[in-house]
Amino acid sequence: MTIAPVESRQRMRDGTELLLRTWLPDAQRYEEPLGTLLLVHGLGEHCGRYQHVVEALCALGLRVRAYDHRGHGVSGGPRMVAPHADSYVDDLAEIYDGAVRQWNELPIVLGHSMGGLVAARFATARVRPIRALILSSPALALYLSPRMLRLQRVLMAFVPRLRVPTKLDASGLSHDPEVVRAYRTDPLVQATITAGALETFVRGMAQAQADAPRLEAPTLMLVAGADRIVDPAGSRRFHDNAPDDLCSMEWFADGYHELFNETEPRRGEAFAAMTDWLRQHLVPIESTAPPLRP
Repeated sequence: MTIAPVESRQRMRDGTELLLRTWLPDAQRYEEPLGTLLLVHGLGEHCGRYQHVVEALCALGLRVRAYDHRGHGVSGGPRMVAPHADSYVDDLAEIYDGAVRQWNELPIVLGHSMGGLVAARFATARVRPIRALILSSPALALYLSPRMLRLQRVLMAFVPRLRVPTKLDASGLSHDPEVVRAYRTDPLVQATITAGALETFVRGMAQAQADAPRLEAPTLMLVAGADRIVDPAGSRRFHDNAPDDLCSMEWFADGYHELFNETEPRRGEAFAAMTDWLRQHLVPIESTAPPLRP
């Protein structure tokens, strides 16, 4: 059965309004949700692409809140523009604070690709305490040539908000041609990026890697070994530097970037890895919401 989301909007401190979608588990199965999960999507896409992921999470008893990044989907803000290096992390903090005010509990955070980088930065910088962390094909390293980095520096210096093509090859998202077709024809998917947005990745990846030892939350990494969109070596490096007792990794050797949209058996294996791990972390807990920061 399809679970319909409740849509709302949240105004960020700079006035930008972000679209929020909230899904609740079946009330007949779960008198009270077993927890809250914040879902952070990837570059150029939107949270509407995650309905099937959300339904698997709700089936575990979780309430899920997702949002479109600023400049993405139907959220406000100039397209693909990051006002400063920590814009996406700061937005996640505001989304987090709104969820904590509403439900008074520590959330789990799940981030994919760029959203995985944002979630990793959020956790390792200890912006807010979280219950657990899931990183799906996180952008912890990119395939950036010296020429691309030189161009990035020039654009950043002179036209940081100029939109240029990402040249992302959608065929690297999944082995499923229907997933690729849907992505290419989705009117809310964007195929451009600005130097300012890319700068948040370049700086954020270096900081996340440096801060990996500071990870405090139980963490699951789902990594596509044949990823052509982000470099999976970055995930391995992050995992190797994170605390051994907190960070586990599932490596899908021939998987493409969007493991939850892959062909079988890869897709089923990715979902099973996530749901099995989450069940271990969904034992009932008392409300321990942290005080909100000003």
